[in-house]
Amino acid sequence: MAKFELKQEIPGRSVSECYQACISSLDQIGYALFKKRDLANLLICNETLDGRKINLSLMVPFGSPTSIQANLSSDSMDDEALQIEADRILKTIVSNLTE
Repeated sequence: MAKFELKQEIPGRSVSECYQACISSLDQIGYALFKKRDLANLLICNETLDGRKINLSLMVPFGSPTSIQANLSSDSMDDEALQIEADRILKTIVSNLTE
């Protein structure tokens, strides 16, 4: 099983703004929400990409500086493919924050 974690700092934005951007970006990035834990600012999602299942968790931890953390795992994808997917996901979320 391949796993990849990517954390990106978002200076000048609140935890709430970043969490809402994650929620509103789910349709755009193509992931279905499986579980939502508002108290922990955690979203658990899944998607099938090219016939391969990907599990995604997005979290906006409390603390400073504000950051978004994406954890991806897949039984049928390698680390490099997950890294590319994590980059795409975070770029989409960050672009939604700047709009």
